Amino acid sequence: MADKGNGGVGDWPTISENNWYVLAITSAIFTAVAIVSAFVWIFGDGFDGDADVKRAQALAPFGVALFAVVTFCTASWRGSINARQANQSESEGRAKLLQEGAKLLAEVDKPAHVSAGIATLGVLVAGRDKSYAFQSMNLLADFVEDHMRVHHENRHRAEISGVMRTGEQNGLNTGRNIVFDCTNNDPDADQHYDEETQWHYIPGFKRIRYRRGVFSYDPHYILDELRDVMFSYVEIRLWKPVNVDDRFFRCNFEFCGINSVSSIDSLRNHENFEFSFSRCDFSGCKIHVSELLEKNLKKNKNYYVKGNPPILIDGSVDVEWSEILVCEDKKPGPDLAF
Repeated sequence: MADKGNGGVGDWPTISENNWYVLAITSAIFTAVAIVSAFVWIFGDGFDGDADVKRAQALAPFGVALFAVVTFCTASWRGSINARQANQSESEGRAKLLQEGAKLLAEVDKPAHVSAGIATLGVLVAGRDKSYAFQSMNLLADFVEDHMRVHHENRHRAEISGVMRTGEQNGLNTGRNIVFDCTNNDPDADQHYDEETQWHYIPGFKRIRYRRGVFSYDPHYILDELRDVMFSYVEIRLWKPVNVDDRFFRCNFEFCGINSVSSIDSLRNHENFEFSFSRCDFSGCKIHVSELLEKNLKKNKNYYVKGNPPILIDGSVDVEWSEILVCEDKKPGPDLAF
């Protein structure tokens, strides 16, 4: 559990700075009253030699204890003040970092300044203060929306992705939706694919949609673990495993390990969806759509390894998979895909 207030840590009861002040004053007053009362009790009937000395010696430990209590409360009060001032100073430092990071990030004509801004915000994202970390994530998300919606060739993309990944690992997300789209108002965009625009996964968004372009393998991620990520008219390249489901719409798959196929709409088009796969590994693939059996997937060198053919889930017909896919004795090499 994080620190709370100024007087306690974890599950212990917290005592505020004001409470320590009240305790210090109260203990000082109580100590003063106790000393006066002891003086009256000892010397109220005059000085009586050994008897008064014995009384004073008997009360001395209690006096020391009371002074210790006063000292402890006073020291704790001062400690609370110092902690508050330190926290205030630290918060002001974070605010300055946020302001400086935002300023540097806006200097897009000076790449070194932008990199410095990303690094500055990265310090806040990795820090313990969730408020400043969230604000930093949002500033980076602004940069992505302003400069990377139609392509990811921006030189700062990898830096921002790294910082945003740290934020997600710390449980932060901007809660934004974003569409990466390279159609550029092309009226025929749905009829062909853009193989020059290379997309990458950028964490920190609630929902991401990629439209056209190529989404290639990234060793930092597993495709099926990317939540709320959708693809339309995108070429999926080099990923393994891939479950072809409703996350994809009219997509191509190249050099992929196909784990299952459960949606025809995911494939390029109903007439020629056999060309949606190119040099993909269907070994052990679970096929939920029987339409796939009507296509000759050999044309684009799709294959399965001998002894591990695909599986037709409904099991209604016996399938000669070697007529649909290339049957390889072993995985083709060199292993460019995986």
